[in-house]
Amino acid sequence: MRQFVPRRVGTHASALAIVGAALGIAVASTPAAQVQIASDSTAEPSSLLPAQAALDLVTLEGVPTSAPRTPTTQGADQLHATVTFDPRLGLPQWLRAVRDVPLWSGADAGASEGKALPAGNTYVKPLGPFGDSRLQVYFPGDGEHPAGQAWVDTTAVEPSGIPPWIAPSSALASALPAAPLRVSDAPAPDTTAIHIAIVDDGSGQLLYGEQPNSQVPQASTTKIATTIVALERSPNLSRRINVTVSASGMVARDGSSTMGIEPGRSVSLDTLLHGMMLPSGNDAAEQVAIALADSREQYVDWMNQEAAALGLKDTHFANPSGMDAAGHYSSAYDMAMLARYAMRNATFRELASTTRYTGDGFPMTNLNRLLELYPGADGVKIGFTDAAQKTIVASATREGHRVFVSLMHSQDLVGDCTALFNWVWDSFAW
Repeated sequence: MRQFVPRRVGTHASALAIVGAALGIAVASTPAAQVQIASDSTAEPSSLLPAQAALDLVTLEGVPTSAPRTPTTQGADQLHATVTFDPRLGLPQWLRAVRDVPLWSGADAGASEGKALPAGNTYVKPLGPFGDSRLQVYFPGDGEHPAGQAWVDTTAVEPSGIPPWIAPSSALASALPAAPLRVSDAPAPDTTAIHIAIVDDGSGQLLYGEQPNSQVPQASTTKIATTIVALERSPNLSRRINVTVSASGMVARDGSSTMGIEPGRSVSLDTLLHGMMLPSGNDAAEQVAIALADSREQYVDWMNQEAAALGLKDTHFANPSGMDAAGHYSSAYDMAMLARYAMRNATFRELASTTRYTGDGFPMTNLNRLLELYPGADGVKIGFTDAAQKTIVASATREGHRVFVSLMHSQDLVGDCTALFNWVWDSFAW
């Protein structure tokens, strides 16, 4: 049965922690070289990476913080003043700027200083490496600052919840652009898709859904996550990678879609990312995972950390390509929200909208036919497996407004997306 959802508001209310002064003093003398930050992809999604997950949570002045288990006689103002963020104790999923945050080129004293991000509603995502006073982060970008990787001073940031623009909540809805208004009573068109989510980019609101939260195989829309994780972790697209993955071997084994790489070649990361996003190369996805992480398993763990950091409750990855596998699933809504986040990155937007590309001698054509058949279409990714059938997260822009249409188990991607986009433009006003 169809369900019109005029304004779905996310309820992702994750708590993040920093440490009270007493606990901070107890570990401050621990050499950074002796500290290891653990990661467990099998754990339930948490607001904290495991090193902080055991701490008790309290709230002071509306800011999520962490206090020692022992009672304290300090008042809230006193305790809040002594709280500091120490990355050696574990990394939260997000950090918020408490003052203007310079973006440094490195952790050492000789690093160059870039344009500072303003305090307030600025959020960055920790990547893990840190020095004595700086932490490497990914900034998702805003209207004045492009997305990118940098180092920030730990004194300029504090752990926070998921940024409100990523996971809109009723408490913070006033800080976001208003959702478009329904101006027509015309019902959504019939389509062949079983699972549908239509999301407004600006407000993040679900405009319409049919079983939008069902956990189902997502096929190669998985590569949205594989690609944005690569851009966050290794933004140098000219990086050369020695190929160890055989496309012909993958085709023979499971019929994978490939870009055609074979061992003995050297290709750029840029070529591999295009190979993932355009011809949907499983060989490219596997090669990126192997090359950028210490192991394929670690890369998949990064993908699951990404899902947790975005508040995607119905998503779990078991591989970087999207092949059917136990524990590999998502929902139409989650994939739309993942794409909305990824499209904040200008390089990702270029990859998602490119129709043809040649890199390192590999000519490629984008399998997303909507890019050339629907006016304003500018992304994002299609997929197909036996279990998932045809899937897509489509993006289209009209009069400065972007909308995402996410379909699972469709029989006609172009026809279904065209009908739904046309209905949105006719039925909503910004």
